[in-house]
Amino acid sequence: MAVNTINEAKAEFSSYILSLREGTFGVGMSGTVKVDEQDTKRRRRPQERTELTRTRLIKAGQQLFPERGFDAVSVRDLEATAGVKRNVLAYHFGDKEHLWMASTDAIFGEMKTEFEQRLAIMKEVSGQDALAFIVRFYVYFHARNPRLSRLMSQEATLESWRLSYLIDRHIRPSTQQMEKLVQETEGLSREAFVHWYYIMISSTSTIFSFAAECEALFGVDPCKDDMVERHAEMLVSMLLNKR
Repeated sequence: MAVNTINEAKAEFSSYILSLREGTFGVGMSGTVKVDEQDTKRRRRPQERTELTRTRLIKAGQQLFPERGFDAVSVRDLEATAGVKRNVLAYHFGDKEHLWMASTDAIFGEMKTEFEQRLAIMKEVSGQDALAFIVRFYVYFHARNPRLSRLMSQEATLESWRLSYLIDRHIRPSTQQMEKLVQETEGLSREAFVHWYYIMISSTSTIFSFAAECEALFGVDPCKDDMVERHAEMLVSMLLNKR
């Protein structure tokens, strides 16, 4: 064997050993694939499946709990709606209660995310303009997401651990901020704010969660853009005495 051939063989062998140490396999001059990338992909696939299954179950909860209420929804209902196998819910969430919490967190999380995206706009205004912004935001959000008000219609009528969870985790923090703003701009007492709050909450959401009734009764779709806009303007005028 010629010296050059021997040297080339040694060089190729050294390159091969180095590739093993660095986690790559080389075959001649063809492309190489990193071992750690392969391992990552193998690990990622089960992780992705896990996340996908969890997401499907949460979305099923977001749909069924507002429609039927907690007690009327079974574990099998949730698994069937999610399109997953039996007993998968227990594996990922432990029980129906924990899936309910994850699903309601997601529902309220949508509102929080949208509101936070608009905080920059709100910082540019103050007083009644800031309050008008909030009223309009509630109208626009509920027009696109009626399941939040439907969820509260299911949960707000009776004392339960679920109602306490929603109040402590989601409702009380935002309500306290709203109360402060209303007192500063409208001069309302605590008792007066209670009435103002429930008038605002009901009037910004009911027409959209009762959309089927509105269409049957009046022949109009309350979720159409022009209807939503008129509804928002009317509520701002009524709640803030703005003409």
